[in-house]
Amino acid sequence: MLVHVLREYNVNKIFLSRLGLWPFQSKLVRNSLPIFYLVLEISYYPFEILMFYDHQDDAQMVFESCYQLVISTAFLARLWNEIWNRDKFRCLYEAMNDHWNIFTNDLERRILKEYSTVSRKFTIFYSIMMYLLSSMFIVIPLTPAFLDIVLPLNESRPRILAIDVEFRVDMNEYFKPLFCYTTAIIVVGISIMVAADTMHFTCTTHACSLFSIIGEQIETITLHRDVEKCGRCVNEKFKSSDEQAMYQEYITCLKKYQLALKFVDILNSTHQTVAVFFLLLIGATLSLIGIRIVYVLDQMEEMIRFTFIIMGALLQLMIMCYSGQKLMDESQNIFYRAYAAKWYMYSPRIKSLLITTFYRSFTPCSLTAGKLVPLSMTTYAAVIRAGMSYFTAFLSIKE
Repeated sequence: MLVHVLREYNVNKIFLSRLGLWPFQSKLVRNSLPIFYLVLEISYYPFEILMFYDHQDDAQMVFESCYQLVISTAFLARLWNEIWNRDKFRCLYEAMNDHWNIFTNDLERRILKEYSTVSRKFTIFYSIMMYLLSSMFIVIPLTPAFLDIVLPLNESRPRILAIDVEFRVDMNEYFKPLFCYTTAIIVVGISIMVAADTMHFTCTTHACSLFSIIGEQIETITLHRDVEKCGRCVNEKFKSSDEQAMYQEYITCLKKYQLALKFVDILNSTHQTVAVFFLLLIGATLSLIGIRIVYVLDQMEEMIRFTFIIMGALLQLMIMCYSGQKLMDESQNIFYRAYAAKWYMYSPRIKSLLITTFYRSFTPCSLTAGKLVPLSMTTYAAVIRAGMSYFTAFLSIKE
């Protein structure tokens, strides 16, 4: 029973359970729900391709179908990654629970609690933001239907769906079932993103808390010494018993450091493949939506809807890159804290432990996209620049 995980990260568990992505659910739920949502999202592909085929001479509709294909692919990639790496996610959650049993003193518990509180607040804020944006994206196209009730005309206003797609049926006759279908596609896609993104942020934040704890402990251990003052000189010496105690404390600290490194390795292995797709898909989304906005500059409702999509894409990219940057900073802080100690005054065997710490912590831990690109704020800026470059290229083609 994951007592600590269920207590500290229960909100994340709820989001994952609704999609059958919580690895500790019953086997029936874990197998049936993800497959159902996977089939639901895949079922939308033929209509997107059909729209591209029917309107291949219309540049506006071509860009419309392209950005929809990109976003649908992002939903599917995220869901498939959760299904494919289910066992690794199970190991991650079990490790998180074990860490609460291993890091047990007051300092360690306080830091773990602070970081878990941050992740819980973020999960709530991010979920509210994403569902609010998606709700407005769905509701805004219903404005004509609301106006028909409030300010009716002699004839009904034209009805449109939240996303343009070619069903090859009478839109007015089948509007309600089509609206329910497209709404389900959007809500399920957003739910996948919310569940996966918030849990990824939570796991990364937990890793940051482990590095923060280790850094604090290194400072505490290396500052523990006896000081003997002889006139105007200060001689710092370690008694044999103090040196032995310090050595044992440092060994324990390094063992906890190994746990943190192992946790980050598992976390990175669950996202490094899908991160490549996401960087490419988000860059493509920004450029394609930018072109799509150019076509609707005189339509305020459409402008607002597409702005919501861009905000959502930038928010997801920010989560991925900022959490990776935070992990790099926290892991490298161990090097700075260890280097700040007066290592030259310690015994040879303690020096050897410090050298080991220097060697490992000099290169920060990082989350990577395909073992090539570190997820950092530099990558965030690079993806946005690339998206803008392709936007200008597509814009020249349009003109």
